[in-house]
Amino acid sequence: MISQPRIPDPETAKRLLANLRRSRLAMEAATLELEDITMQLENDSRQRRLVRLRQAIKDAEAASFSVNV
Repeated sequence: MISQPRIPDPETAKRLLANLRRSRLAMEAATLELEDITMQLENDSRQRRLVRLRQAIKDAEAASFSVNV
């Protein structure tokens, strides 16, 4: 005999629904926090790349200047 799932009483259903809503909100908040961290890491990576490119430009200009002298 296969047992059928039973419908919980209204109070239990209300409590379970509240728990599901709270879990969904917590997951949404965690997702936003992860997105924020990802954006910060991407920005940091861009800033480091910009510094490296500016240094490469300075190095290229210095090399060009020393060749011309």
